[in-house]
Amino acid sequence: MRKRIALLILLFALPITCIVLLGILGTHKFNTLPYYSLEGRLDSLCSDAHKVGEFSLINQNSDQFGSKDLEGKVWIAAFFATNSEHVAATTKQLLWPNWRYRNKEGIAIVCFTLDPEHDTPEVLTEYVNKNTRYNTADNWQFLTGEKSEIDKIIEEEFLITRDSIDPGNIATLWLVDAKGYLRGVYHAASEDALRDATEDIALLKKEMDVIEYSRIKEVEAVEKLTSGRDFPPVLGPEGHTVPPFAFMGIDSVELSNRDIEGRIKIVDYFFTNCPTICPILSSQLARTQTILSRRGLGPDELIILSHSVDPERDSPHQMDLYAQSMNADTSQWKFLTGDKAELYDQARNGYFLTALESDTAEGGFFHSDIFVLIDTEDRIRGFYDGTSTEEVDEMILDIHKLTLKNSIE
Repeated sequence: MRKRIALLILLFALPITCIVLLGILGTHKFNTLPYYSLEGRLDSLCSDAHKVGEFSLINQNSDQFGSKDLEGKVWIAAFFATNSEHVAATTKQLLWPNWRYRNKEGIAIVCFTLDPEHDTPEVLTEYVNKNTRYNTADNWQFLTGEKSEIDKIIEEEFLITRDSIDPGNIATLWLVDAKGYLRGVYHAASEDALRDATEDIALLKKEMDVIEYSRIKEVEAVEKLTSGRDFPPVLGPEGHTVPPFAFMGIDSVELSNRDIEGRIKIVDYFFTNCPTICPILSSQLARTQTILSRRGLGPDELIILSHSVDPERDSPHQMDLYAQSMNADTSQWKFLTGDKAELYDQARNGYFLTALESDTAEGGFFHSDIFVLIDTEDRIRGFYDGTSTEEVDEMILDIHKLTLKNSIE
């Protein structure tokens, strides 16, 4: 009898124990949407994922409206003219998500006209008012402007190649997430297209909620980590900011200060054939990137800039091999080469670092072993010995302090 009771207890206790363990140790995951690149679908976010760039057009209210107005919003992009033969079918599709999310903030429908000559703001106002009579027009934007500009947006930002025979017929509908990445593509002719998109919006909203929760917890952790620590001071001459620059990356594409404005930067100088301190500096940066990435600081918040002092040998290909040897995430860690005089001038006058050729230095070049911390306003906030783990840890804490300040603001 005792054996039977013990067996029954075991049978009930085992699944309960498993459930508890899964709840404590397991990470809850939910279905999420893919990303898209020029080559096609991606299962996760990476440097190839396509992000809708900046644009600004005129909406039905004759107001400027564009990408900046859509930051932080999930939105559907559609492409048609109000006088096209497909307008009724497409409008019917769009009314579904408009109705479903009529009272929800952070969700929008954005239509780009394919006939801006016909679709003046007055025509668009009449169209939007007519079709949102029983819904709402607050989250529905219909955009017009210069035809050449709209055509460029369609091709470059939404990766759409139009039919030369029927350029006024674009059946593609895109779902764009709150950071501007393409996350869902649908065929307007399908009856279920926008119903699917409507459900996918719910997935993106859930993803945003999880990210926001993680951000809040991260802020709490950083507050605890940096409690009692002062904000790093602004260094250098009064009013000094890093001057504009443009150097070549490992993909042979120019990277300029405009491409990374509004982000925190870590700066150093190195060369791939360095026999002394460069491997130490790069390993410390790799460690820094791993730590900060684990704590949620991605390329939208932080960029690492490693400049070569030996650009004649450090071609984009050579630096790419070096980046691979460091397991660098090159969407965030940029390796730069270019004109030697410009690189050296930027080191001296921009970051107050040393970078020069030397007959006496091992490897033929002498450069600082310092990491420079630059804030979102291009001001110097710290100098750290890149060979010292203790000082690099200090830099990481200062980065957290700066990002905490940005989060609060």
